Amino acid sequence: MDSIEKYNIEKIHFTTNQSIQLHKLNPDVIPQLMLEAFDAGIVTIGGGGDHPRNVLCSPLSGVEKGEIFDVFHYARAVSEFLVNLIGQVKLPRKLKVGFSNSPKNIVHATYRDMGFIAKPNGKFDLYTAGGLGVNPEFGIKTAEDIEPNDVLYYVMAMVQIFMKYGNYENRAKARTRYIPKTIGEEKYLEEFNRILSEIKSAEDLKLDIKLAENNKKSDNTVAKKSRNIIEQKQQGLYAVKYHPALGNPSFDVMKDLYDVISEIEGAEIRLSTKEEMFIINLTGDEANKVIDILCPDNANTELQESVSCVGATICQQGLSDSSGLLHKIIEVDKEEHYKDGILPKLCISGYQSSCAAHQTASLGFKGGKKKVDGVLMDAFDIFFNGSELQGDERFGDIIGTIPADKIPEMFRVIGKEVQAKDLTFAEWIKSNRERFLEIVKEYAI
Repeated sequence: MDSIEKYNIEKIHFTTNQSIQLHKLNPDVIPQLMLEAFDAGIVTIGGGGDHPRNVLCSPLSGVEKGEIFDVFHYARAVSEFLVNLIGQVKLPRKLKVGFSNSPKNIVHATYRDMGFIAKPNGKFDLYTAGGLGVNPEFGIKTAEDIEPNDVLYYVMAMVQIFMKYGNYENRAKARTRYIPKTIGEEKYLEEFNRILSEIKSAEDLKLDIKLAENNKKSDNTVAKKSRNIIEQKQQGLYAVKYHPALGNPSFDVMKDLYDVISEIEGAEIRLSTKEEMFIINLTGDEANKVIDILCPDNANTELQESVSCVGATICQQGLSDSSGLLHKIIEVDKEEHYKDGILPKLCISGYQSSCAAHQTASLGFKGGKKKVDGVLMDAFDIFFNGSELQGDERFGDIIGTIPADKIPEMFRVIGKEVQAKDLTFAEWIKSNRERFLEIVKEYAI
C-alpha cells in the first residue's frame, strides 16, 4: 500500500491468476517499483514471457471446512523451485501449475499444464497437459498416489518433457497440451515416467514439509451473518471474502483494510482465481471489523461475483471490452432491483485466451469481432452448461453469438422472466432451458 500511494497508482486489479496487477503506470517508475517489490519478497519475473507462471493454490487451503488436506505449503515449495529455474532453463512457452484441496477445483488443477489433486489418503493424483484457450484440453491423469514430499520430482519431469517435446518454432502450439497430440498419449506417458525415473535416480528433490496446526486461537466472539464471512475449520475463526466489482478494488478501501489487518495477529491475505481476496484467521470481532470496511465495495449478489478479464481497453490481446460488458449487466440488475440470484454469476473473457475461464463456466462469454450488415462490431460467443468441478469437468456449448450492445437488454428480459416465477436463475433454468435458448436466439446474430 505504501508503494501504491507513493507512485500514485490509479488502477489496481485482482486477476484470475491469484495476483494483483497495477495499471496505468508511469514507465519511469516501473524499474524502481519492481525492485521494491522484490525487496518485499514479490517476484514479478514469472508474470510474462516463456516462464513458469504463478503456482496456483486453493485460496482457503488450510482453513476450509471439508477440505481433503492442506496443500498450501507444497504449492509454495513448488513456486520457489520454479522461480529458481527461471534463467537456468529455456521453456518453449509458459507453464501453469496448480494445487487443489477439494473437488471444488477452484484452481482448475485437472486442466492445467500440471495439477496436483489432494486425495483422502493424504497423497496426490497428478493431471498434466491440460489447458483452456485455443484448442482446450482436460488434463491426462499422469500419476496416482504421489507422496506430497515427492512433488518436485514430478515438476522437474514436466519441465524436462516440455523442453524436449515442446514446440519452439510455433508459439500457437507451444503449450504442453499439444505434446500428447504430437507424439501420442501413450508415448507421452511413457516418456514422462522414463524422465521421472531418471530424475529420481540422479537428484535429491525430496521436500521435508511437516504440516503444523494453526496457532491462532478463538476469543469466542461471533461474526455476523454475511455471504462474505466464512467459518473456518478452526473453531471460532473466520475468513472474509472481498470481491470488488470487476475485480477492481477501491484504493481507499484497500488502505483502510491494510491499516486494520496489519494489527491483527495471525491474519493472512489469500488471493483467489475469481478476482477476489480472502482475509483469513480472524476472530468474530475481527471479521466484523473487516467486513464493515469492505461492505461499500464488496459484492453482495451472485451477479456481482462474476469474473471478467480486464478486456480490450487495457489488454493488448483483448478484442472486446469484457469488463465494460459486465458493468452494463450489473447496471441493468440494479435498475430492475432484482433479488440476489435472479441473474447468475458470469465468466466473461475479452479474447479466446479464456482468462475468465468462460469455457468451463455455467454461463460464459468470449469476446471477438463480427461483421453485421457490413459493419464490424464487438460481439460475444455465449457458452452454456460448462463445469469446473472435479469429476464433472466439461466444456460449455456455444449456443450463439450476440452483439455486445444487445447483451444487457437480453439479461433484462431473462431477469424479468425469472423474477415472474419467483425463482433464482439456477432454479429457473432447470425447467426452462428451451425458453432460455429461445431468448438467446432472439438476440443472436
